[in-house]
Amino acid sequence: MKYAHREDIYDADTHMMERPDWIYEFADKDIREKLEPIVEGNEETLSMIDKAIDRFQDRQSSEEALNQAKQEFMSWKHKGWDGLGAFDANERKLANDLLGFKGHIVFPTSAFDQVLAAKEDSVILGGVKALNRGMASFCEADSRMYGAAYIPFNFGEEVALKYLQDAIKNNFSVILIDTIAPKGCKAFTHPDYDIVWQEVQDSDITITLHVGADSGWDPVPLSFYNNASSVPVHKEGDAPRDALAYMGISYNAELFLASMIFDGIFERFPHLRIGVVELGASWIISWMKHLDQSFRAFRRIQDLSHVKKLPSEYVQKHIKITPFPGEDIGWLLTSGAEDLLMFASDYPHHEGTDDPITRFEKTMLEIDEATKKKFYCNNFKDLLGSHIK
Repeated sequence: MKYAHREDIYDADTHMMERPDWIYEFADKDIREKLEPIVEGNEETLSMIDKAIDRFQDRQSSEEALNQAKQEFMSWKHKGWDGLGAFDANERKLANDLLGFKGHIVFPTSAFDQVLAAKEDSVILGGVKALNRGMASFCEADSRMYGAAYIPFNFGEEVALKYLQDAIKNNFSVILIDTIAPKGCKAFTHPDYDIVWQEVQDSDITITLHVGADSGWDPVPLSFYNNASSVPVHKEGDAPRDALAYMGISYNAELFLASMIFDGIFERFPHLRIGVVELGASWIISWMKHLDQSFRAFRRIQDLSHVKKLPSEYVQKHIKITPFPGEDIGWLLTSGAEDLLMFASDYPHHEGTDDPITRFEKTMLEIDEATKKKFYCNNFKDLLGSHIK
């Protein structure tokens, strides 16, 4: 029995959960030995992954074990590396059948951090190539999967353009980018990056932002924890470390998107589309108001003549966003976000919960069918543009 309660659901946030040896399969020989270990070599996590791999092997050899996993596939015990199809592409086709969604954007998980932890730039760039090769391999098993290729803007516009063109040649329709340029680097809205934005637009590629893709920037100064307490230990994954960090989860995306508007990127490239994924959505309404107020306050004291519309109009045209299960999307949908919100399960991450549909539906009791269709289907299709299957 399918998990989906309707036939037209697209999922804007799913993940693969890489095995510890996964990246080496796709990495060039000259960097393999220089890559950092996955999950920073944490023995407890590596032991957990090994056990999950053992259970996967049991499912391959035992029909009883597989049937049990199929019955329980959305439960907490089948999340993370224990999720059906977490790291095996063929099993992921089965998971996609059980989910019953028409399409899925797929992001990397621990291998992303593993690659960016490398000590040498050449190893990072080689690791990014391997990451994207592996994502392409994983997603080619099922046409419902739209893998996100990571494009490293941090090394300048020429490198970003090369990796983008490689992604296009490898049939990617979705790219993942960072939101924050490292200290001393050019902003991604610098005119030098216009060659990259032009290529994105000409190829009708979808841009995505995602929690954790922020060059390691932390919006919460650690001095806040100098409060007779201690900095909470950050657990494996890209979720915020605690309630205070959650309050700043969207801040990097808010700044990046505001810079795209105020620096005229959307005006120069009117067909760009950006999906904001796993960064919450409750902030979007007040943020649009804040954008418009900022524009009104500063347009007479700085040159914003290239901003031809109200900032919130650019948001409505260019941006889509995924809420977390549990957010009041009924309120969001009736407060100005009906053309912005997209369904996301975060499968097989625990943050997606064991039943995201029910959690969303509980807040949509007064929402009409046309608006629900935008949330579950149309907004996703608008984000993917001509690449929708």
